[in-house]
Amino acid sequence: LVEAAGVPGGATIRRDAAVRELARTATGWRLTVGPTRDPELVDADAVLLAVPARPAARLLAGVADLAPEAVATVGALDYASVALVTLALPHPELPALSGFLVPATEGLLVKASTFFTTKWGHLARPDGLALVRASVGRYGEEASLQVTDDDLVEAVHRELSKVLGTPLPAPVASHVQRWGGALPQYTPGHLDRVAAVRAALRGAHPTLALAGAGYDGVGIPVCVRSGETAAEEIITALGGSA
Repeated sequence: LVEAAGVPGGATIRRDAAVRELARTATGWRLTVGPTRDPELVDADAVLLAVPARPAARLLAGVADLAPEAVATVGALDYASVALVTLALPHPELPALSGFLVPATEGLLVKASTFFTTKWGHLARPDGLALVRASVGRYGEEASLQVTDDDLVEAVHRELSKVLGTPLPAPVASHVQRWGGALPQYTPGHLDRVAAVRAALRGAHPTLALAGAGYDGVGIPVCVRSGETAAEEIITALGGSA
């Protein structure tokens, strides 16, 4: 991504540099970066917090002149933990669908499934091996994910067979990807609360902005749009042209 984006003159890209504190200065912002025992202070003209809501709230808590209720609103945005289980199945009997969703009322661990080799034809294999991915884990049910990868694979295989109404062949390979606290939960009034927080930021600190899935949506296009919109607002606040 760094190579594809290119680095504008004078810009630097830092990786693996955790930001622990954020403070206002006379000319912009000061970030405390790196380990506690060896911190580095980084000065910036503006800051765009493209991080999950709770880390954002912790950083915002140190910003003077920002209403406490705005910080509390960001910190209250909640998340669910999920895991993605992918199975490689030899010659399975799959319906002509790209996938399906499972309502919570069914009482299953699996909440959605995607048939990769059906949804994306270029992934079809001449040997008949099919890739099937299931999403597991619902809000408030984190305990269901506190099992081994092998147990998750076994449960997904069993539940998919049940939903499809036919025993699936044993997988020849599997992969489990866990995402702790990764799926934002948008409760009624979410957009209004986010709009109020952003209005408070623009009023007190126009060169500080929020962007990302926790505020605007989890899809890649909407996340890109969220970042672009925040960047444009910051550029305007700095007196430039977006």
